Amino acid sequence: MVAQELARHLRLNEGCDFVIAISHSRLAEDIRIANNAAHGIAKVDLILGGHDHEVLHRFHGDTEEDSEIIQQGTRNEDIVSNGVVDQVAGDIRIVKSGTNWRGLSILRLMARRLPDGRATIETVKLKQYVDIAQSSECSSLSVCPRIRKMAAEIQQRVGSVVQEPLVHTTTPLDGRCSVIRSSETNLGNMLADAYRAYYGADIALVNSGSIRCDRIIDPSSSPLHVKDIIEICPFENPVVVKRVSGRALHEALENSVSDLHVDGRFMQCSGLHVVADWQQQEGHRILQLSLVQSSFAPPKRIIPSQLYSVVMSSFIAAGFDGYTCFQSLETLVDKETAVTDTGLLLRIFGYDKEGLNDGNTTGIDRARRAIICGRHGLDSLPIVSPTVEAKIQFVT
Repeated sequence: MVAQELARHLRLNEGCDFVIAISHSRLAEDIRIANNAAHGIAKVDLILGGHDHEVLHRFHGDTEEDSEIIQQGTRNEDIVSNGVVDQVAGDIRIVKSGTNWRGLSILRLMARRLPDGRATIETVKLKQYVDIAQSSECSSLSVCPRIRKMAAEIQQRVGSVVQEPLVHTTTPLDGRCSVIRSSETNLGNMLADAYRAYYGADIALVNSGSIRCDRIIDPSSSPLHVKDIIEICPFENPVVVKRVSGRALHEALENSVSDLHVDGRFMQCSGLHVVADWQQQEGHRILQLSLVQSSFAPPKRIIPSQLYSVVMSSFIAAGFDGYTCFQSLETLVDKETAVTDTGLLLRIFGYDKEGLNDGNTTGIDRARRAIICGRHGLDSLPIVSPTVEAKIQFVT
């Protein structure tokens, strides 16, 4: 195991007393690491984990893999009050601290040196917040003048850029992780339609983990700004094109609705109609897969031996999040020549301060026609109004 090899190296060759791993793995994987690397020179003393979006902790020997359970064997409501988790101490091996600046973990490692010179952690004391804004301590915190000054200077520098108005929406755009990682949403449809139209491809797949706003963006009298677009797609992911067989496409969609779909691999799509059943065994949940070329043409069944041009992020194309079926397939547009998701959205809505002219104005025009439904009467900014179109249907 890599973790054990690294822990052994750090102790033997780098003189480390303790090994603390910062991971970006699902809880089940962190538990395996903690239990397999629990003793001796290959021990990983503590794992500070990410990827899961919940606040939690696990003691030595714990096996509970449900990340929504804060502490094994205990109901959350029995140990949480006003956003604060009851303090605990002991042989804590895994700590996760939530997401989006809501959660916080404060750890104190009580360590001592043994007579033979080795160091040991006698206990870990832990205080956690599932929502620090709810705690009484938050209201009593004083502002650090130095940090306030630094933040004000940064906001002043970037404010004029990210506050530029770009686009109006007539409908709430649903980017909530709890929704977009398990079902079709109108925001996912808008992105997938834009990517497919830009390249003129048969199909577009958008892994929901690339959509990060985790909120509903409500329509209002004021438009969305640059910062809102960056919040939706902050990673500048290259959007590539692969030639994919119907068989590989089916395999990919099975991965999309696998038991690990909530980690971000669930696909929003364009050019497809998918019928699936959550009640079926994993790997056998896709009941029907059809190509949808336009709203006027009837869907055509995806043929296993036929090849289709498919837009996807370079992250997925490289086989991450379980999409190994894409790795060896022919690449039509690679990440070196691809547009990024962030850059494409900004350009679709008219933000192009660098004056880019990459010869893809036709693609931009196609993407605009695909998702822009008009212009606002007061400021002439584009208007979007995406809908949920039953592209992805679950029978149960």
